[in-house]
Amino acid sequence: MRLALVLILVAAALGWWGWNRPVRPAPELIAGLSAEGLSGAPCPARSIYEQDARRKRGPQTSSVFALRLREKFPLGTPGEILRETLTAQGFETVTPCANDDSVLGARWRGQTWGAPDAYVYWRVDLNEKLIFLDGHVSRAD
Repeated sequence: MRLALVLILVAAALGWWGWNRPVRPAPELIAGLSAEGLSGAPCPARSIYEQDARRKRGPQTSSVFALRLREKFPLGTPGEILRETLTAQGFETVTPCANDDSVLGARWRGQTWGAPDAYVYWRVDLNEKLIFLDGHVSRAD
């Protein structure tokens, strides 16, 4: 009986803390954007089946977030500027492709269910300049 009471009190305290904890605002780069779906990282196909599925899907249009990124960081911009901006806005760097080390990535994960999740993917040339930049927001503000 006492154990059940303690567990109920602990669950209530954790629920109260989760409900009332401060939520960090979305970064400037994704502020005001709505969900665009999950497009995935630009990784090479891992199998012939995945390659065929991509071919059948056809070319994908750029997301609003990707267009915003390319406007702020045109191709040829030093990749370090993009990385520093993303880090300053709370994005975490990730390795999006297990089968391609040339693809770099960063993600923002919202702290609540309705908060946006955003992903950025890029490649740089030998001079560390952007040669590819893409991204998507997976949930609405």
